[in-house]
Amino acid sequence: MNALGARPVLLVAVALLVLSGCGLFSEGTVISPAPITEEEDQPGVEGTPIPTATPAGAPLPADAIVIGALMATTGFLADYDEPALVAARNRIDALNEAGGLLGRTVVLRHIDSHTELSIMRNGAEQLLLDGVDLMLMTCDAAYAGPAIDALESSGTLVISPCGTDDLWVSGELGDRVFSLGTPVSTEVEMLVSLVADRGNATAAVIIDQTSTEAVAVCEGFGPRFEEAGGRVVGLHRYQPTDPGLLEPILLGMGSTSPEAIVFCGTRLVAPEILAPVRAAGFNQPIFASSTMDGDHWIGHVPGVGDFTMLSYASIYTDSPDPSPAVREVLADYLDSTGHRARDGRMITGHDAMEAYIRAVERAGTTDPGPVATQLERFDGEDLVAGPVTFDSGAHAPLGRPMRVITIQDPYAQFERIVELPAAQ
Repeated sequence: MNALGARPVLLVAVALLVLSGCGLFSEGTVISPAPITEEEDQPGVEGTPIPTATPAGAPLPADAIVIGALMATTGFLADYDEPALVAARNRIDALNEAGGLLGRTVVLRHIDSHTELSIMRNGAEQLLLDGVDLMLMTCDAAYAGPAIDALESSGTLVISPCGTDDLWVSGELGDRVFSLGTPVSTEVEMLVSLVADRGNATAAVIIDQTSTEAVAVCEGFGPRFEEAGGRVVGLHRYQPTDPGLLEPILLGMGSTSPEAIVFCGTRLVAPEILAPVRAAGFNQPIFASSTMDGDHWIGHVPGVGDFTMLSYASIYTDSPDPSPAVREVLADYLDSTGHRARDGRMITGHDAMEAYIRAVERAGTTDPGPVATQLERFDGEDLVAGPVTFDSGAHAPLGRPMRVITIQDPYAQFERIVELPAAQ
């Protein structure tokens, strides 16, 4: 490994200049705009065409199955919610073209949460007036909370396509609340395995505080890595509103010489941290959770070097996913939006609808109780992102495999599919 020892102060100073003098983000940046785009004409989050849902209040086809969607297409959560919503809508369209579900037309009613907590409860109550059979819920458990509370008395079935907080697993959110997102605890185990498998005994952990999911992954990584025999030699936190936090990160890494760097953060903020780290001569391998999946940020980190991240699917045309089913969902996404998916997480939108379809068909009804029972019977159910197992005590796919994506500067590529260690 490239043990750095004490770095010259000049290198640290140069790295700080990269950030504070001419960095990508100015002091006081608010992390809510669209992510960095790969090309100027590539649509960002706000520019993605959304297949049109049936407007609230519009007449419904007779005996329609109504799917409500309370997900963000504006605000910072749109980066996660919107692609999954597009994939879900694509699956609904294909379903209706094939004759519907139980012989009934499926209608999608969508309310944009605007990433605003104040909208969630009222939005849920409005969709309840339409008699929804299923509610597709925003990926963020904290934002979902008020809506789930509003739905509790109705017994409505809720599926978050991409919720990753372990609250989705525990049943704490309700016995009819499910998620198709890989839980944080699973990503932690996989990240520990990736770092250890490369022979790294020590790691510095850097957390971008703007993402609650990223924070949870890295806070979970430290204890599990040490239980596995590794050692965390530095835990560093960064806020883009306080660039002065970068100096202690660089100085701390220079004094501890970690064999690996574990980074948990967003693609928007990552260049603010990673570009100075690489500029300062820290060339150790970097490992990241799926919040970094995608390649539109890579050009903003010169010499990104050895970088490994987790993903739900390989979106890269020159390094395609090995699964034909994944490639088909990605192709549908391209057809409906005009651009390729920004990361693999959108696959969960397709899987959320597919899971519901199978559970309804097996239950022979859309009644939420029997459908929830059928979901809890999933045991290695083969969905596009991988096999899913639910039970009465786990309503998220704890052991589902994920993709490992590596960067061969400047390109990201599929490497392999990784599963939890056998002991898990």
